[in-house]
Amino acid sequence: MKVVLFGPYPVDPQYTSGGVEKVMSNMVRGLRGREGLELHVVSLSAVGRESTVRDGDVVIHHVPRQQRFSLPTFRIMSVLRARRTIRRIDPDLVHCQESGQESYIASGLPYPTVATIHAIFKNEGVHYPGIKARFRYWQFETLAKLARRGIDVFVPSSIYARDALTEVGDKLAEVVENPIESGYFEVPDAPVPGRVLFAGTIYPRKGIEVLIDAASRLRDQGVPFQIHITGIVSDKDYHAGLHEQVRTLGLEDRVHFRGFLSEAELTREFSEAYLVTLPSYAETSPMTVQQAMAAGKPVVGTKVGGVPYLVRDGVHGRLVDAGDAEALAAALREVLLDPGLRDRMGAGAREEAVKRFSAREVGDRTVALYEKLLRGGTRS
Repeated sequence: MKVVLFGPYPVDPQYTSGGVEKVMSNMVRGLRGREGLELHVVSLSAVGRESTVRDGDVVIHHVPRQQRFSLPTFRIMSVLRARRTIRRIDPDLVHCQESGQESYIASGLPYPTVATIHAIFKNEGVHYPGIKARFRYWQFETLAKLARRGIDVFVPSSIYARDALTEVGDKLAEVVENPIESGYFEVPDAPVPGRVLFAGTIYPRKGIEVLIDAASRLRDQGVPFQIHITGIVSDKDYHAGLHEQVRTLGLEDRVHFRGFLSEAELTREFSEAYLVTLPSYAETSPMTVQQAMAAGKPVVGTKVGGVPYLVRDGVHGRLVDAGDAEALAAALREVLLDPGLRDRMGAGAREEAVKRFSAREVGDRTVALYEKLLRGGTRS
């Protein structure tokens, strides 16, 4: 069985940008080494020309993504280049990781096609300021709608995504959650007291300004803490505004921007975190939460999208309303000041992650889905 796994994939394996890239990397780990499976990865990447490299038994194709005039042309050059590469591979099946245009590209190909859904664009686009950002998310949503007729199976990455995909109910498979690489399950628990970690793309949907507001409240309450913020910057104006907010509140000695880290550096951040926080306004199935749980860290997050299906409030961490800095500060304070509670939540989170997020287990379920589709079945 020759399969194309299509979606964002890191050019440098030491640096993964965003949750879907991490999913792709982990999915490759979960699928590689299987007898009878020939795996190709196709990724639209920021490269000057197409390159093909072999990584063990996996062939990786980096295709140049359109850089100029991408919005007004609906990324037509990316569409044509990716389809040409996949046709040249001539697979038995295409499995795309939907993050904006992948399902549209895959839907125009003459192969059985699976699309894993990582974003509900109509729910996420409202959290981005500016006409350009709103237009980009409208475009993603439009392309996803156009793809529906050409996709054979839609795989929701969370119960939240499943419940939101009512328009494709006849093509909807069971939930297959994001895979987490084995390294996160082996992260040593070496917490620095008071260390709070945010790890994710830095843009408005993540609600980092609420975390900084909560930090000022913790300081005023005399709670000892340090916040590390790490991730790639997707919105430079938002990033600059966060730095200004930190300066205005006098939190330079408490809030630290660590930048875009390598996987080794990020793993160390998870190891040293006392807890992990994600104050987002919208999420489908956040990798940061799953990585934190695999590493045995309690999560303080928000009651949005797929987060409550990952984190059980009071068992694996604490959940608060999005945008509520006072409630976020209270939840952080509760875990920071109670080591026993922190340890119990972390242990519960890891136990849950072992059951649900193993890359090999996710790979097994994915291959079973491929086999069912190629036998002529589409619905789980």
